[in-house]
Amino acid sequence: LAVLVTSLTVQGAEPKTGPDTPAAEKTYPTGLWPSEPPTDCPFKASESFSGVEFSGRNANYTGADTWYPSWAADGNMYSPWTDGMVYGVKAASYGEEMTTGQAKITGDDPMKLEISEYAVYKSDASPYAGRYPCGSLVYNGVWYYGTYCLHPAGDVKRDGTSYNWPWLGPFVGFRWSTDYGKTWTQTLCTPEKPLFGESALKAEPVKIGAPHFVDFGKNMEFSPDGKAYLTAHGASVGPDGRRFAYNSWITGDEIYLIRVTPGIENMNDSSKYEFFAGEDENGTPVWSKDFSKIKPIAAWKDNMGCVTMTYNAPLKKYFMCVTDGGNTFGYFNTYILESDRMTGPWKLVTYMKRFGEQAYFANIPSKFIGTDGRKMWLSYSANFGDGVNGVKLHYKPAGSRYAMCLQEIRLRNPAEPAPQPGILDGADNVARIATVRASSAHAGSIPEGAVDGIVEGAQNDISREWVSQGESASAMIRLSWLDEQLVDRVLLFDRPNKIDQIMAGTLVFSDGTTIKTGELPDDGAKGLEVKFAPKKIQWLVFVVEKTKGTAQDIGLAEIAVFGHDARE
Repeated sequence: LAVLVTSLTVQGAEPKTGPDTPAAEKTYPTGLWPSEPPTDCPFKASESFSGVEFSGRNANYTGADTWYPSWAADGNMYSPWTDGMVYGVKAASYGEEMTTGQAKITGDDPMKLEISEYAVYKSDASPYAGRYPCGSLVYNGVWYYGTYCLHPAGDVKRDGTSYNWPWLGPFVGFRWSTDYGKTWTQTLCTPEKPLFGESALKAEPVKIGAPHFVDFGKNMEFSPDGKAYLTAHGASVGPDGRRFAYNSWITGDEIYLIRVTPGIENMNDSSKYEFFAGEDENGTPVWSKDFSKIKPIAAWKDNMGCVTMTYNAPLKKYFMCVTDGGNTFGYFNTYILESDRMTGPWKLVTYMKRFGEQAYFANIPSKFIGTDGRKMWLSYSANFGDGVNGVKLHYKPAGSRYAMCLQEIRLRNPAEPAPQPGILDGADNVARIATVRASSAHAGSIPEGAVDGIVEGAQNDISREWVSQGESASAMIRLSWLDEQLVDRVLLFDRPNKIDQIMAGTLVFSDGTTIKTGELPDDGAKGLEVKFAPKKIQWLVFVVEKTKGTAQDIGLAEIAVFGHDARE
């Protein structure tokens, strides 16, 4: 047994992942994410929605970020991506050979999507240091792919602190494709002569730096007037007297809105655009072709950042996802606003502190909005800067990582009572904040499935349980923590079927003690509780010693470890 446990500890057997899917430490209960807006939040609370509830269903794809899916007329979604790998194809939007990626996303179930037709395209950023994807739209068979610039570098030191691309550069323009990305025509706009004439080589404020198309559904089905609308975050004052990185790829003061009739002849012609310029005395939106008259649709100094907007047709509401990226590294905050109109006024649905804990590029793909409008999927990437400036990032909620992440969410009705956490969701279940490894993992299963707070399995979702690969006795799972934990109880749930039952096992603790366990209740309907005197540990291993009959693919639906001091 000691040899087996040592082997697991040294080898650190990870879930079955490839170079595109690094293992992730999954934590955070399912259910209602607390809304904790700062006291100076300028947005009134929504009367229609009282928060966002996470179902726990999630999926993630590839090892790259910057995913903004556009739902095309052919039923597929098409998206940019960059700074990572998609099944062996690499994109990096900085350096001498800078590229941006593209991909086709097929499927109607967010849990079972297929990423294909991935490729990269070279673009020049000079005189800036980076050129990244932003607004992407596929409309009537034409793919419009926007890029914007960043400066001066991806890691800038200032007063002992690292900053990631602290200066938001201008939006360049759109390249386009009439064959879904097989071939492209590059825009005549350049970083030096961008579409809207803005510049940020000296950290000047930019208003339309990284615009994103408002998602109106399949082939812009719900555009109110046939026009394409774009939102963008920016600032109107700076850099003097402002914090460093006041207007970056993920920080800003204001949200702007522009519109254009989509067409190859219009997209790179600034004279074809109209800019939101405020409201008249009757509250009617005013649009102007004069860029200098542009006004924000929302503002919150030093608390805004990357923004996307989606029209929710069943609810006849617009939802805006905004990420405040702090100092561009470290913890990020994401909040969701709602309005009956694109121009506002906007009301707060939820303010999620440390979502991700470093989530960014959040958007709500219209393809995955449920028929009632309340169930949706939130897309984002997370935790690109773990360890920078001494900040250790955790993966909250489970399923977050550097990838295209998708989380099923539900908008809560204010009349609903606040949900009460179950025994597995409580703060005293420290398994939820553990790093999890296993001796093996079956295809579709991951060890983290055993600590996701959900007793579920292969009949519905194999990713919700840990299933070994062809193992019976000697299969094992290991939980470890960065800090010492005081614990006094473990709860073990068998796999939810009548075949793979654990008849005996051993819990091995980092303090050198072991505890023999008996038979686990079959089918996962009830857990086996193992109580013991409080002990301080940094890891534990559960080793399967005996199984029912010829059971193979043994595993656990859930393991919970309860902290003693959390209940005192």
